[in-house]
Amino acid sequence: MSEGRNTAIAVWWKSLLVGLCLAAGCSDQRSAVDLYMDAVALRELGQDQFAIEKLNAAVAADPDFTMAYSELGKVHRALGNHERALAAFRQAAKLDPWSLETHLELARTSEKLGQYAQAGAAYARAAELDPDNPEVLMGAAECYLKAGQLVRAQTYGERAEQMGEKPQEVLPLLARIYQGQADYGRAIQTYGRLLSLAGNDPNVLLPLGVAYMEAEQYDRAREVLVSVTQMRPTDSAAFRHLGYCSAKLGDTDRAIQMYQRAIDFDDRDWEAHRGLGVAYMLKAGQTGDVRWKVAAVRHWRQSLAIEPDQPKRQTLEKLIREHSRPQDSLRGSSY
Repeated sequence: MSEGRNTAIAVWWKSLLVGLCLAAGCSDQRSAVDLYMDAVALRELGQDQFAIEKLNAAVAADPDFTMAYSELGKVHRALGNHERALAAFRQAAKLDPWSLETHLELARTSEKLGQYAQAGAAYARAAELDPDNPEVLMGAAECYLKAGQLVRAQTYGERAEQMGEKPQEVLPLLARIYQGQADYGRAIQTYGRLLSLAGNDPNVLLPLGVAYMEAEQYDRAREVLVSVTQMRPTDSAAFRHLGYCSAKLGDTDRAIQMYQRAIDFDDRDWEAHRGLGVAYMLKAGQTGDVRWKVAAVRHWRQSLAIEPDQPKRQTLEKLIREHSRPQDSLRGSSY
């Protein structure tokens, strides 16, 4: 039943397209349509590679055949050829700038490739075509946020929020945008609004704690993060942030304990290793015991081994060089 319906639809499309081409008097276009319809039939049979050959021939016969470029993008994407899919969708969007579907395909493919500025622009164009679509607005906001274009991200995020739909998706996105702008007060307020909808959700409390931490309200941050660890006793990120708060509040022993808990739950947490190294170095300064310094260097090296491309890598490498000089004399220490 379904197969017969699909065949009927394909025949109807072919008749329509051929009729249009005949009306225009274009034999080349009629040939392109035939190739396109062959490609559609091949796709229904799962023969995507052969469909690509037909579609390439179709656009060679008619370089303005928008539907063929769009279908070519879909086939390449299905086969995992995202770069080729992007090129096809880009050409389709150029030929038909009024196609909402094409701009969405272009946006999603650009996003898949990590080309967030281009994805944001494609979502923005889709938002012009469909201004009341919250998914499109959020897509633009998310991609512009990842591209570091925070003003544009805020514009689309606030437009999505004003629609009043899907607040549990829009509000955390908007809060992250405010955090990116260092507007921690608005971020905290937005997370508070989200908590009023979601209750004491640790997925909201954790970024709220981070926002308090970034605002240098370390006592408040610690209070929120402790509540996260009570609900999720193995949450390494919460313990890592608690380690940072404790260090900032001058409680070095507590900082060491919290960072170590984070590592116990996730030994690959490079930020926890780095933070523990800092805490150990603070302890070395407080006690004059060089063994704490040796432990600090060990965790810093572990942090770099896990994540060699981490931010401020050169600073950490400099600290390792400066503080590892006495290490040879301590080789064999029982520490």
